[in-house]
Amino acid sequence: MPIYEYRCDDCDKAFEALVRSASEAVACPSCANPKVERLLSVFSSGRDIKNLGGTGGGCGCSPRTCGCH
Repeated sequence: MPIYEYRCDDCDKAFEALVRSASEAVACPSCANPKVERLLSVFSSGRDIKNLGGTGGGCGCSPRTCGCH
């Protein structure tokens, strides 16, 4: 069961949801809006970012490869 990241189209809040199937409806937990956008998940590799050649923050990515900067 994957955990996906979403952003609400109405209140612009980001949230995570455990999705059991592709047909499962997802709604914003803050405003109950069903119009949400699934985001590209960013994960940490657990390795030192300096050894990877990146310049990003604690998320393990660089400003060109993710939207968290």
